[in-house]
Amino acid sequence: MAGPLYLGVDAGNSKTAALVCDASGAVAGAGRSGCGDIYGAPTPEEAVSAVLAAVDAALAQAGADRADVAGAAFRLAGIDWPEDRAYWEQALAQRYPSLRPYSVLNDGYAPIRCGELSGVGVAVAAGTAAAIAARGPTGTLWDMGWWGQHPMGAIGLANEAIKAVLLAELGLGPETALTGALLEFYGRPTVAALNHWFTRREGGGTYRDRTRSARVVTATASAGDAVAASIVRAQGRYLATYAGVAARRTGLIAGSGSGERPVGVVLSGSVLMAEDSPVAAAFLAELPEHVPGAVPHRAGLAPVAGAALDALGESDVPLSEAVLDRLTRTVPPKAFLET
Repeated sequence: MAGPLYLGVDAGNSKTAALVCDASGAVAGAGRSGCGDIYGAPTPEEAVSAVLAAVDAALAQAGADRADVAGAAFRLAGIDWPEDRAYWEQALAQRYPSLRPYSVLNDGYAPIRCGELSGVGVAVAAGTAAAIAARGPTGTLWDMGWWGQHPMGAIGLANEAIKAVLLAELGLGPETALTGALLEFYGRPTVAALNHWFTRREGGGTYRDRTRSARVVTATASAGDAVAASIVRAQGRYLATYAGVAARRTGLIAGSGSGERPVGVVLSGSVLMAEDSPVAAAFLAELPEHVPGAVPHRAGLAPVAGAALDALGESDVPLSEAVLDRLTRTVPPKAFLET
C-alpha cells in the first residue's frame, strides 16, 4: 500500500487486536492474537509476543512490514502504573526499534475517539470488567486502573448476583428470582450445589463461568426482580461515580458551582452496548449528577479503531468526519473483533 501507515493496537485479556490504516483512514490490514495484558498473561514476555503477533499479522495483510509504520498507538490492559508503561517502552525499544513515534497507554483510553473525534472526553467501558479513562482539554490523563473499589462489568453483576442468592438461601437477604435463574443457567439442582461448584478445590466453576451469567442478571432485572434491579442500579451508580472522578481529575469539570460545559462521555463494552441494556439505562440516569454537562455517545466502533485514530491524531494527521467515515467503512467485520 502506498504512503505511510498508522498502527492502532487494543490489548486485553481475551484478545489483542491491531489495525493498520493509511492517512485517509482506510484500513489496510488487521490482526488478532491472544492475551496482551502483562498482568494476565502467563509471563509479561508472552504478552509482548501476543501484541507483536497481532501487529505483524495486520502488517502482513497490508503487504507491509514494521518499517512502514509512521506512527502507532498501543492501548494495553495492564498499564496501570509508571513501571508498567516503562516495561512496554523498553520491550518495544528492544523488539521494535524502528518504531517512531508511538504512545503507550492503558486500554481504557481507546474508546474515546470512537465517540469524540477530538480525543477529549471520558470513556466508560463495561465488558468482562470495567475500564474508565479520560483526557482533558489540556491533555491531562487519568485512568481508573487499580483505583476502582467496586465490582463493575460482567464480573460485578455476576458476583453480586451469586452473593444475593447465597444470602437469600441463608435467610440473610430477600428472596429473589435470581435463585431459579442462576440454578437453571448453571444446571445446578440446589443453591448448596451451586456454592460448592464455585468454591470447590478442584473441577469447579471458573472466573469465565461467573461472567457468563451477567446477561441472566440483567434479564432478571428487566423482568422486574427487585434484587436484580438493585444490582443493576448499583452498577450504573458505580460507573457514573468513577466517570465523575475521571472528569474532575482531567479538568473536564471543575467542581460544583462552576457551571456546566459539554463533556463527551463515550460508552463501550458488551454490558453497556447490549441492546436495551438496563445497566446503560442506570448509568445514563446517574451520569448528570456526577458529570454535569455530560453528552453521552455510544461507541460506533471497536476500541482498536479508537487506537488507530489516536495513532493518526498523534502523528498530526488531521482527523475529519471523512477520515472517520472511511475507517468505519473499512474496518473488519464485527465477528473479527468480538471476544
